[in-house]
Amino acid sequence: MRILYRIFAFIVNLFSKVIGNLKIIHPERLRDIEGCIIAPNHIKASDAPFIMSIFQKEMYLIAKKELFEIPFLNILIKYVGAISVRRGQVDRKAIVQAKAVLEKGYILMVFPEGSRKSDTAKPGIGKIAFESQSDIVPIFIKYPKSWIKSVIRKDCMKIVVGEKIIISEYEISENHKDVYRFIAKDILQKIMMLEKEC
Repeated sequence: MRILYRIFAFIVNLFSKVIGNLKIIHPERLRDIEGCIIAPNHIKASDAPFIMSIFQKEMYLIAKKELFEIPFLNILIKYVGAISVRRGQVDRKAIVQAKAVLEKGYILMVFPEGSRKSDTAKPGIGKIAFESQSDIVPIFIKYPKSWIKSVIRKDCMKIVVGEKIIISEYEISENHKDVYRFIAKDILQKIMMLEKEC
């Protein structure tokens, strides 16, 4: 276990509890998810650290290539297990790395939209899930309207853990690209449905 990873996760988790008044909805769904894909909504740069911090086990995540070009940040995200991906194209190297992580039983975080500026699912998550036959756990994160209110316990950060999506339940089509798109779209829809539980 990477010591600095656990220290980083501990600090972020402490912040989310003390400052963000964190509430985890359906924490029991965080069990038995080895080798699964964690699929959260993406609204802020801090989404990944906050979500990573609620897991007892280490995880890896898909991150855009541009982040690896930022001094200091590139060292941090490499250490916490980020896999670089080139956006807007099929990055076969990243897909191979992602599948290898899942096959070893690690958890992998993938944002279906691929970017905070997008509200549509990218087929990448569908491709990784389908080819590795990894189940998906949808997650919805919602921030407090004011950190001051969350500190005084009048608001809170919420992370809703959805029911595991079983990849084998999707029908196989001759056109795999259609399958990837359908899976990605379905995952994103299930993530957004979790907002009702916030």
